[in-house]
Amino acid sequence: MLACNFKGWDGITNGREHTARIKVIIIMALIKFAAENGMMNHMGLFQNVLFGIVGSLSLYLVAWKNLDQATDRLIQDNKGDVFDFIVVGAGTAGALVANRLSANYSVLLLEAGGEPHPFQSIPAFATFLVNYPQNDWMYYTVPQQNGFFAQNHQECLLSAGLGLGGTSGINFLMHNRGNPADYDNWAKILGDSDWSYESLLPYFKRSENFIGEYSAGGTDDVHGKHGEINVQLPDYTGRLGKFYLQAAEAQGYNRTDLNGRYTEGFDYVYYPLHFGQRVSSSDAFFKPIKYRKRLTIRKYSHVTKVIFKEGEGNEAYGVHYTRYGKNLMAFANKEIILSAGAINSPKILMQSGIGPKDNLNAVKIDTRKDLPVGKNLQDHTSVYLGPFFINRTYSLDIDRDFKLLDFYNFLVHGKGPFTTSGANAQGFYASSLAKSAGESNWPDTHLTLFGASICSFCDTQLARAFNFRDDVIKTYYEHAKGKESFMQLVSNGRPQSRGKIMLRSSNPKIPPAIDPSYLDNEHDIRVMVEGIKTAINLVENSTAFQKIGTHFTEERFPGCQEEEFRSDAYWECYVRQYTVSLHHLGGTCAMAQNENDGVVDNQLRVFGTKRLRVIDASIMPQIPVGNTNWPTIMIAEKGSEMILQLWDSTNASNHTQDQNETTTEENLLIKKAYPDIIIDYDIQTSQLKSTIKTD
Repeated sequence: MLACNFKGWDGITNGREHTARIKVIIIMALIKFAAENGMMNHMGLFQNVLFGIVGSLSLYLVAWKNLDQATDRLIQDNKGDVFDFIVVGAGTAGALVANRLSANYSVLLLEAGGEPHPFQSIPAFATFLVNYPQNDWMYYTVPQQNGFFAQNHQECLLSAGLGLGGTSGINFLMHNRGNPADYDNWAKILGDSDWSYESLLPYFKRSENFIGEYSAGGTDDVHGKHGEINVQLPDYTGRLGKFYLQAAEAQGYNRTDLNGRYTEGFDYVYYPLHFGQRVSSSDAFFKPIKYRKRLTIRKYSHVTKVIFKEGEGNEAYGVHYTRYGKNLMAFANKEIILSAGAINSPKILMQSGIGPKDNLNAVKIDTRKDLPVGKNLQDHTSVYLGPFFINRTYSLDIDRDFKLLDFYNFLVHGKGPFTTSGANAQGFYASSLAKSAGESNWPDTHLTLFGASICSFCDTQLARAFNFRDDVIKTYYEHAKGKESFMQLVSNGRPQSRGKIMLRSSNPKIPPAIDPSYLDNEHDIRVMVEGIKTAINLVENSTAFQKIGTHFTEERFPGCQEEEFRSDAYWECYVRQYTVSLHHLGGTCAMAQNENDGVVDNQLRVFGTKRLRVIDASIMPQIPVGNTNWPTIMIAEKGSEMILQLWDSTNASNHTQDQNETTTEENLLIKKAYPDIIIDYDIQTSQLKSTIKTD
C-alpha cells in the first residue's frame, strides 16, 4: 500500500481536510497506476501537468484562499476580545512568540493572511511561489537611482510572506545564523553583552533539531537537538555542490560549519526540512498546538493601529483591526507585541503616532512619540551571476529531471530533486575592503551555488519573481536554454547603504514609501564587483570545475554592451543593471541605547511607551551577513523569554479566568476611553464582545 506524508495538508481543518486527503489519494492512485504501467520515467505527460500547474499557480492560490476564507467565516471562536497578550503577525517571529506565550497565558494572534498553500511545502517550488497577492505582500520600492535598472520602472520587488508562517513559508530555505561577529557588534552597539554571540547561542539552539553528522566540523555545543525545526541537508545536494567545495578548498577556504563559530569558509546549504518538505514557522509552532485553548488565531485580520490609554505614558492596551469588512478592537491585559515584519511593524507604529514627527505631520497623524521609526532600513543587495556552462549533465534541469518518479519519491520517501530550492552550496569570506578595515574575521561577502540550468520557462519565472523587464531577461538567457549550466548568487553581506520607510497617507490601506537607497555608495559597489570576480575565479581556475569544462557565458548583459567585457566597468554596470533583493530587510525598528538612535531598547520595548514591544527582524541594529530567517527566530526566542521572565507564568490563572474574563472596572475603563464602542458583556460566558458602532 502506498503511503504519503504530504505535510502541506496537515493544517487544513474540517471539511477541507477531508477534501484534501481525497485529492492526495487520487494523486497517489495516479502515481500507482503509472508505476504499474511503466510510466514513471515518462517525462512528457507529467511535465505538461507540472508546467501547467506552475503556469496556473495564481488560479490555485486564489481558489485556496477563497476556500480558506469561506471555512474561516464559519468558525466562531467565542473567545471575546480581551486577552493577556496580543501578537500582531503570524510569520517567522510571531508564530514562535504566540507559541511560547500561550503555554501559560491567553494570546490573541492576528494575521493578515491565511493558511499556507500545500505547494509551499515543496522546496523545488520556492522560486515559483513569490509575487502572488495570496501569499506575498508584494511591496515595491520607490524607483532606485543607483541600481535595479533592469527592473520595471527601476522598482525593486520586496517579497514578504503573507499568511501563517510568513516569509518562512516562501523563502529559499537557506539555514544561516550569520557570523558570530555580527552579534558581538550588536552587543557593542547596545553596550549589552546579553546580545553577544555567546549569550545568544542558547536561543539559536532552542528551536533547532540538527539532524545528521556534523560533517563540516561543528560541535555539539553550537547545535540544538530537541527543537521544533529539523535542520538537515536536503536529499538532493547536486553533483556540482561537491565541485564547489573542492574549488573553494583549492582557493584556501576551509569547509566549515557555517552555523557555528566560523570566520570564513564554505559548506553545503542546510535546510529546515521534515520528510523532504519545508518546515515553516507555521509547521513548527502552530501545528503541534493547534488545539491549545489559550491560543486564538484570527486570520485575515489587518491591524491598523495600536490603542493607547489617554494621559501620559503612552500605555498600550489594545489594537484596531479590520476583518471581513468589519472594524474591530481587541485588548490586552499585559502587552502588545508587533511581529509584523520589517515593513509592517514600523508602518503600524507610524499609523499609531509613533515615528518621525515630520513624516507624521505630513500625513496628518498626531505624534505620540517622535522616534526614528522606519529609518536604518537595510537589505542584502545581490546579483545572479551566470550562466556558467559545463560539458557534463551534472546540473539540475527542470525540463529533464522533474519526472513522475521524482515526484513519487518526494511524496513517499522525501527524496529526490523536489527536496531542493536550488541552493546547493555556499561560502562566506571577508573582502579586501573588510580586511583593510581590520575586519578579516568578519565576512562581508556571501556566495551561493545554484546548480540548476536555465529551463524553458525559467526566464519568464525569474522576470515575474523579481520584477525584471521581460525583454531584458529573455534576451540575456535565450542562448542558455537547453544547455548544461549553473548560476552563482553574489551578495553584499554588510551593505553600508541605509534606507527608510515613510507613510504616504494616514490611510492604512495605502502601502508605505520604501526607499532602501541601494548602491548609493562606492563601498557597496566595490564589494559586489570584487565578489563577482572572486566567484568567477573560484570556478574558472579550479581543477574540479575545469574537468567539466566550466566557463562563464560570453553573452553581454543588455545595457552593458558598450563596456569592455569582464572589465571592472562592465561588472559595475552588471551590478547596477541586474541587482536583486534577497528580501532580507531589517533595521527599521532598531535596538539602541537611547531613543535618538533607535526605536526599541535592549528588552525590545518601544521607547517612550509602556506594554508595547517589537519582536521581528526590524529590531536588528545591523543585519547579519547571511539569511535572516533563523536570526529572526532567535530574536523571537529571546524576546519571548524576556516577556515570560517579566510576567510570572505561575500566576497567569489569577489574572484571567477562562482565558478572557474581564472585570467590571476594566469594562468601565474601556467604556470611558472609547465611548463609541458597544459593550456586550455576556454573564453566562463571561466574555467581552466589542465592535465599533456603525451607523
